[in-house]
Amino acid sequence: MNTMVKIVMAMVAMAWAASTMAQDATGQDSVAVEWGDTLQLQDVEVVTMRQLVKTLDDRLSYNVQADPEASTSTVLDMLRKVPLVSVDGEDNVRVNGGGNFKIYKNGHPDPSLSANPREVLRAMPASMIKRIEVITEPGARYDAEGATAILNIVTVEGVRIEGVNGTVSASINTFGTPNASAYVAARAGKFTLGTTGFFQKQAHRQFAGEDETWTTYKDTGTTMYNRYRNEQPAWVYSLNLNASLEIDSLNLITASFGGYRYGLNIYGDSHIEYHDAAGRLITSYDNPFNVPLYGCMSWNGRADWEHRTSRKDEVLTASYMFSTTGQQEEQYDSLINLVNPPFDYTSYDKWGKERFTEHTWQLDYQLPLWGHHLLEVGGKYILRLNKSHNRMNYDGAAELDTDTRFRHNMHVGAAYASWRYRVGDVTLRGGLRYEYSQFRASFPNGDGDPFGRDLHDLVPSASVHWQLSPFNSLRLSWATSLNRPGINYLNPAVKRYTSTIEYGNPHLSSARNSMLSINFQHTGSRLTFNVKPTLTITNNLIGTYRTVQDGIVHLTNSNDCRYLMAGLGGFVQWMMTTKTTFYMNGELCYKRYRNPSQDLTNSGWGGNLYAQLTQQLPWQLRATATCMWYGIGHDVRHVYGYSTIPDPTIMLGLSRSFLKGNRLTVKLTANSILHKYEVSKGYITQGDYVNHGVGHFNQRNVQLSVSYAFGSSNTRVKQTETTVENDDLVGGLRSGN
Repeated sequence: MNTMVKIVMAMVAMAWAASTMAQDATGQDSVAVEWGDTLQLQDVEVVTMRQLVKTLDDRLSYNVQADPEASTSTVLDMLRKVPLVSVDGEDNVRVNGGGNFKIYKNGHPDPSLSANPREVLRAMPASMIKRIEVITEPGARYDAEGATAILNIVTVEGVRIEGVNGTVSASINTFGTPNASAYVAARAGKFTLGTTGFFQKQAHRQFAGEDETWTTYKDTGTTMYNRYRNEQPAWVYSLNLNASLEIDSLNLITASFGGYRYGLNIYGDSHIEYHDAAGRLITSYDNPFNVPLYGCMSWNGRADWEHRTSRKDEVLTASYMFSTTGQQEEQYDSLINLVNPPFDYTSYDKWGKERFTEHTWQLDYQLPLWGHHLLEVGGKYILRLNKSHNRMNYDGAAELDTDTRFRHNMHVGAAYASWRYRVGDVTLRGGLRYEYSQFRASFPNGDGDPFGRDLHDLVPSASVHWQLSPFNSLRLSWATSLNRPGINYLNPAVKRYTSTIEYGNPHLSSARNSMLSINFQHTGSRLTFNVKPTLTITNNLIGTYRTVQDGIVHLTNSNDCRYLMAGLGGFVQWMMTTKTTFYMNGELCYKRYRNPSQDLTNSGWGGNLYAQLTQQLPWQLRATATCMWYGIGHDVRHVYGYSTIPDPTIMLGLSRSFLKGNRLTVKLTANSILHKYEVSKGYITQGDYVNHGVGHFNQRNVQLSVSYAFGSSNTRVKQTETTVENDDLVGGLRSGN
């Protein structure tokens, strides 16, 4: 770890020196001259980078269109490059080292992106995306709900050019996974219509893998060995329609409808053995299983009216959003080759169905005051209707059968005020949001007593952005947010398996998160880098609570956990020569979890790294070498243990564009050239049992991608500046999950 840090620091120091030498005494960037070149003053060529990263007073922006990889990559590929964002080997997205963030599209939440983001984002082509914004300090305007960060995926902007344009893309890899997408936009007068769609069929070998775990129960010394193998064929498709009508120069109406469907079939088997403290076999059995259906769908519609006045920056926006999300699962498990089984059944099956419906009304008003003051105020009301139905049936033990229906309704009301003041090169922001939430839960078939709760929260935020010079900026910010428990975390229905029992906790309350960060960025013609230390604290985190009773692991949730994360993130973009560019993005975090009720504390250092070297070759070829390592050190995710990925993944790519305007782009990528499998390791080091496991997942493959852009206009659907934004729940279905 120390060696890697020294190498990174040395590379940054060399890059800084190169940038310093490339600036003249006035601070302006001059012509860069390579060693051995002959300087001819009558024929000087000034070469600079297209800036990929930009820091504003409340966000960091990654220019996807300036990245030559965008034409044949997916949005998930682009996210690996975005500063402060990491995507691990299993395509789990995290921001600032955690999974507590929202996903927006064009400034408002998109339920179709929030549900199963791995599947949707790795199927969505990056050629449709203009930029990706990381709003790391969402202030009062962006709600107290759900996250300390927002990923805003910006796809379109408004222009007045008539015509039609679009992009079609397709790819396939050696696993046999095809991917196809299309984007088309057209404008006629004041009306603009755009549509995007994509489809992916995931081959059964794409994410096939094998896990082995060894568990020791402290009270008895009993050990359990579990070998688990599975394959996951799947498909996903999405369709989105966006329309805008410019009534006049002051009034804009926008509407959209879209969503996705996702289907997954999991099948495999596991082998389980129990031994006593002396090593003697207690019991063993095999567990072949099949999930013939794990289906999700999410559809939503929105409408926004934006009214501007003759006064600059005065805007009133009224919004409504409706969304519905559903999930259904069927699973069948057989228990065969039984030796002294501790249970009476020989198979069991599980069936579950959940439905989430949400209505949101929102009003936002932006008013410029005297001087350089800007006031933003707004209000919001959300009606959430949640219901679930779960069944468990056991062959040979009917007394264990369960059939539970659960309803969970929530009303949320919010009001906020935000103030911004600019004086010279300094921008000050401050805001306060009041949140009221009321939820009521019941059991329609009488399995339990109704319960509910009323919560009141004040959520402040503040930030200072200082433009130190044309090349350097500094931002200091403090933000707070809330996490409310979702239906799965609240539902007390018991789900019983051979070695575990799971149930929700109806007494959970909202968790409050606080984050303090400092962001420094230098932007030059050849070198750009960003450094961001962050501190996050949560005193009542909703976390997993694990205990062992009679050899069975009981899993539920509680507000007992306290969480602290101190991290250092950053990136470097360096134009080494006119044809060679280096990019690196990474973070190093210290995390500490503490559960006073169990007197347990767990902490450790971990990090991730993404680095890419791009080289322009003869015949207009472009070569890339990429290193991804998303399990450096100890990735502590809860109070009981940690995980790690011991090896980095190396990728090589070769691409070329053809036809006038580079409309056709072809790319060939070799993934994981050093290792056929990705290896991940997990450890449970404390609690009622200890555990360690090793997982192997198919990784090595070759992919061919083709993208073609057609049309001659720059037509894009206009978007209102503000609209509905929800995503505060954790656990269970929420808008778009």
